[in-house]
Amino acid sequence: MKIHLKNTILFQNIDDETIKKIESFTTEHKIGRDNIVFYEGDGPRYLYLLVKGVIKLYKTTSSHKEIVLKYFHENELIGEVANFEGIPYPATAKAYSDVEFLKIDFEKLKEIIFLNPNLAFNIQTSLIKKIKNLENIISTNLVLDSKERVAKYIYSHSDDFFETKNIEIAEILGVSPETLSRILKFFKDNGTINIKKKYIDRDALVQYF
Repeated sequence: MKIHLKNTILFQNIDDETIKKIESFTTEHKIGRDNIVFYEGDGPRYLYLLVKGVIKLYKTTSSHKEIVLKYFHENELIGEVANFEGIPYPATAKAYSDVEFLKIDFEKLKEIIFLNPNLAFNIQTSLIKKIKNLENIISTNLVLDSKERVAKYIYSHSDDFFETKNIEIAEILGVSPETLSRILKFFKDNGTINIKKKYIDRDALVQYF
């Protein structure tokens, strides 16, 4: 558990004694694919840290359509903005695969935060990253068309693009798998990306967004 805590931005550069205190009110959990971690509207009693697997964060529209906000991978915190703002979770978190995660009692964690400047700074850094992610989602889905969205995604995620499943990318970008496949074929045919060689011409992608 100690290793998982130290691997997150929130608990980096935190002394071992503090980490040990946090461990005392942290529990480990395992759930299968499609099980819910927390629902939109739930109270943020715990801080969730994903240890293994993938968790999907999404909102549901009045017509029951899912709008994917983000896929979380190992060593990421999930929904911590709700904890620090003291508001209900604004979205639902569901296991996209079999997952393992830690639940940290947030009220007890706050007592430590007030006494630890390094931890407070790490929280600020983590929240800034989440704000930037939200801004990117808004600009991508409201301003850009499908081809522009895909181009920007590949450009911004060139490090892990080839390791991410197409179905995940399609849901993140709000396009159908068929549309994504058609756009990826376009970029393959003009030499912008090469799946076999794992090559991306990032300069060429810029012209599309």
